Amino acid sequence: MNIKDLELFIAVAKLGSFSKAAKSLDTRRALVSRRIGDMEKQLGAPLFTRTTRVMTLTSAGRQYLVQIEPLVNQFNHASDVFKHRHDEVQGKLRIGLLPFVDKLMDKYIANFIHDYPQVQLEVFVVQGQIQDLKRLDLDCMLNVSDDSKGNLCAKKLITFERKMYASNLYLEQSSVIETIDDLHYHSLLGYRSAEGVLEDKWIFPHAEISSNHKIICSDYNSLYHFCLGGAGISLLPQIIAAEAVESQQLINVLPELSAGFKDINIIYPTDSCLSAVAKVFVEYMINAVALAE
Repeated sequence: MNIKDLELFIAVAKLGSFSKAAKSLDTRRALVSRRIGDMEKQLGAPLFTRTTRVMTLTSAGRQYLVQIEPLVNQFNHASDVFKHRHDEVQGKLRIGLLPFVDKLMDKYIANFIHDYPQVQLEVFVVQGQIQDLKRLDLDCMLNVSDDSKGNLCAKKLITFERKMYASNLYLEQSSVIETIDDLHYHSLLGYRSAEGVLEDKWIFPHAEISSNHKIICSDYNSLYHFCLGGAGISLLPQIIAAEAVESQQLINVLPELSAGFKDINIIYPTDSCLSAVAKVFVEYMINAVALAE
């Protein structure tokens, strides 16, 4: 039983027939009749006395109406207030995303804009440098680093794992990979952070390999596309490789090996520096991701 069923019951009680209630709620008479029947079964008592001309409430129906009508009205009022609060949140919001973070957070950001239609969102693709917050006048940034020094706050949103991937095209043209040592004979695609630090070693539990990279990229999107195109083996966030793995475009090489986990954080100035719309966005993202886990 849900709020719609209760509203349907109230409509039938007020209008005196399934047909009139169905018309007022823009639904089918058969659906109204069935839902009322289901309610009566759940409650264990008839709510209406049915005749060929009119329907009247039973004693149990009258008592039920007295109990639930104020609650339904209160619920609808609260919903209206909440919707009005959403409509009041308006203004411009400027956020920075790492090139691959859009793939991880797109649904949450889309839901935010749906829930807050008066907000105008501007998205900047950034390389993860904290200076971008000031340089681009961003309200917040979704970043891999956790830079909560000074006047900045950082809250974790999601965690991703990195593993090794290669395309079928590459693997068909290359030597067999059975152990980590076999990687020395393969084309490896490397990552350089926004700060300029090259990941010159791939470190796994109980094993590591020094990489002589054939291609070096400063973002995971580029690594993903080079890997997909058959350029070599790359360490990629599992979450952005998942779709290509499912379609067998990418293969998880030595799947027992993991290069560990990293966090995506939302980084923003301290509350005193945040605009009202930015505060709502930060709170929304943290709560939405937490509920999805």
